[in-house]
Amino acid sequence: MTKVDGRLSPDVLYTDAQLSIRCSGRGHIRLSGQIDVTNSDAAIKALLLLYGGKQAPTCDVGDLEFIDLYGLRTLTLLSDDPVDHPVRLRNVQPGLERVLELLDWPTFAIT
Repeated sequence: MTKVDGRLSPDVLYTDAQLSIRCSGRGHIRLSGQIDVTNSDAAIKALLLLYGGKQAPTCDVGDLEFIDLYGLRTLTLLSDDPVDHPVRLRNVQPGLERVLELLDWPTFAIT
């Protein structure tokens, strides 16, 4: 949980000037903004508190404006067994989908 306007907000998992990560339902998170080398370590710490050691959540990335390899690495760390339990991505923008195709990582499943 994160403080929003001085109060704890149970749906906000992480927020900074560039990125917001919200829990949008059981096993679903929504990423908005930019995730990169500057915030990926802090973001994964927050995500692993909730999802560490469990099946990876479905990630809605439709509101992501930018993600670099550090951001992708952050999402891969959500799955203990990425081959059998890949991280599911929803609302993938065409540019990100192309990058994922080029990388050919078994870590992600686009739904």
